[in-house]
Amino acid sequence: MGLLDKLLKEGADAIKDIASEENKKKAADLFGSLKESLEEHKDDLKKAAEELKNEFEKETGVSVSDAVQSVKNETSSSYDESMYEDYEDGKTARQRILEILADKFPRYDVKENVSPATIGGTGRFMNYSIAVYDGNVPKLFIMLIGKTTTAHREYRWSRQEAEKRGYSFINFVEHFPNRPEYIEERLRKYLG
Repeated sequence: MGLLDKLLKEGADAIKDIASEENKKKAADLFGSLKESLEEHKDDLKKAAEELKNEFEKETGVSVSDAVQSVKNETSSSYDESMYEDYEDGKTARQRILEILADKFPRYDVKENVSPATIGGTGRFMNYSIAVYDGNVPKLFIMLIGKTTTAHREYRWSRQEAEKRGYSFINFVEHFPNRPEYIEERLRKYLG
């Protein structure tokens, strides 16, 4: 008997074993135990899921339902990319944020691409896309992010640097609509 024949026979025997009544009962018992365990811990699982949801929304500044809708739109054949990349004025999220800051919040100074080193950070960081100052005091750091930005260490370190020093930090997801009303509403929460 050759090696291939031997492997085929062992495979056929293994398949027969899997189909045996004893193994079917073991599988059913295992499934029943798993189901009981899930039922027993469903409150803990719901709590953990809620914590993950809150952490995602805090990290990205985007609700889970908006993120899910974005994924649905991206995978849909009728997805219109321009709906998420541009508002009807054709401007980027950065351009709209800067215009709204200048128009609605003129008392603040605005800088772009600000290094976390300016607030005492040391190490490798991702620059803050936009920083809003009240005089020389940082008031708000804004990060324009893409689909995977929050997975980068440099992004997390920049966020943590701002938060540990007590500065407000928010994200705007560049490929989301970022309509002017939405931008202004979010900025008002931090800039009054």
